Amino acid sequence: MDIVFMILLGFPVLSMIVGMVGYYLFKNILVSPLVVFLTTLVATFTVFNDSFLVWVFVYTCLAFLSGLVVKIFKENKGAI
Repeated sequence: MDIVFMILLGFPVLSMIVGMVGYYLFKNILVSPLVVFLTTLVATFTVFNDSFLVWVFVYTCLAFLSGLVVKIFKENKGAI
């Protein structure tokens, strides 16, 4: 698999899935972005080079935003 494809499509989708599933499992919006941050930070220094550090913050924000969207939808569903 091409590394550019993984960075631009695979990892963002995976981080958003982790954000959604993490909110359902832990009922906390910050746990899954923390897991994504730590995992991608370790991968930056072991698998990729230092230029991947920008993507660490992008994937963390995506995980946070996807967890936030799930939280908002879940709260709105309970209000109906």
